[in-house]
Amino acid sequence: MSGLEGLREWLRVPRSLSLPAWVSARLGGSVAVELDARRGLPLDRATFGIVDLETTGLSPSYARILEIGLVVLRGERILTRFETLVDVEHVPWGITDLTGIHDGLLVNAPCEADALAAFAGVLREHAVDVLVAHNARFDRGFIARAWRAHDRPELLPPFLCSVRAARRFVRAPRYGLDALIAHLSIPARARHRALGDAEMTADLWRELCGRARVEGVHTLESILPLAGLRAPKRARRRVHVVEELSA
Repeated sequence: MSGLEGLREWLRVPRSLSLPAWVSARLGGSVAVELDARRGLPLDRATFGIVDLETTGLSPSYARILEIGLVVLRGERILTRFETLVDVEHVPWGITDLTGIHDGLLVNAPCEADALAAFAGVLREHAVDVLVAHNARFDRGFIARAWRAHDRPELLPPFLCSVRAARRFVRAPRYGLDALIAHLSIPARARHRALGDAEMTADLWRELCGRARVEGVHTLESILPLAGLRAPKRARRRVHVVEELSA
């Protein structure tokens, strides 16, 4: 929609009438641009699922999800928190050293399919529009693999990356989570536990949304190109050609 058409809608001028000349002269520039920037779902009305995972390794091709933390956020309000361990049978010693999660904590923990079903239920209950993670490509890789492995019927929401957003809206020496929470004076939570990291990322995301609005980014549609991840590439199928040779 053009800027002048946006002004027509804002002023509620019927399409059967021409816009007054003073509208084009006085409002045709900056106001039209501002109206276009505000077209879509406002950031303070979007529902964000701030997610963090602890895993047994770095690659979803061989490692598994160990813990899921989720904070559902709309504007300044936290709608709910969710956390669950996942029974991976055995926690590698290096992961125990990093997170404090050991085999004894996995007693009565749900299997991956059940943990994922509970996670999906929270997303559905609160109609989460997008998921947000710090270094979101990592978290999306693990969740997408599990989503496919357990044939989840829901579409996985798109992901936004708080690292990408921070690089756009914050001038900081480094963009790791530890560096950003120190730079922005965000209260520290339980580091390297899924819910603690998700809570710190939620505080970071609120700060980033506030800075985005100051810079004229007011809607979910506007922030998607700045912080969104591209759709993952589909693996190409290998086609084997067999030639039949006549005897």
